[in-house]
Amino acid sequence: MTKDTRPPIVLPPSAPLAVPEGFGARLEAVGASVSAETLARLGDYLGRLLAMNEQMNLTSIKDAESAWERHVLDALTLLPLLAEVHAGNRLVDIGSGGGIPGLVLAIARPDLQVTLVEATQKKAAFLSSVSAAMGLPNVTVRAERAEALGRGELRDTFDVVTARAVARLAELAPLTMPFARPGGLVLLIKGQKADEELAEARAVLAKQRATHEKTLATPTGRVIVLRRKP
Repeated sequence: MTKDTRPPIVLPPSAPLAVPEGFGARLEAVGASVSAETLARLGDYLGRLLAMNEQMNLTSIKDAESAWERHVLDALTLLPLLAEVHAGNRLVDIGSGGGIPGLVLAIARPDLQVTLVEATQKKAAFLSSVSAAMGLPNVTVRAERAEALGRGELRDTFDVVTARAVARLAELAPLTMPFARPGGLVLLIKGQKADEELAEARAVLAKQRATHEKTLATPTGRVIVLRRKP
């Protein structure tokens, strides 16, 4: 379902993006294999994203090959890290933008309850509309600021928190960690300066009761894996 957004927007006509040759093998190489049906649904989402991007700024990526690489592959590198996350568990994506990685994960893991937090009203309206159009009942959209939600009803309630390209870690940790339940995972998609950001944020992470478990190198960047202390 959707929540707290403006009225849904009208999505422009779109065609699904064809799955690139060898893309399934690339996913398998990072332990993130999905079914052909799921790949087709991801192609449907990408087609809708790029079509709407011609009307509003959702992504700087405009070609199909880069969309599969920078959006789908980037997001699905988190799948192996979700192996411990069971059906019915809750995931929140902070600063979802056009839906990366939260909406991609909602498509790949329809057994999870996924909340997309996006303060920009137009982007949140797109997320609501595309989720409804694609029949994703496991998606909820919150068109509010993460700072406020993390202090309110959503505090300490999620098994997994994700974010990509929102802020440097010292600023991002206080935005994301409050959403995680004790023992919950926080998965942050970063670039090559992940180690530098970790060193910079050491005191902030301690204050947020965050333990750094590992940093995972991926074909598109790096993933910082944090866990909220019990």
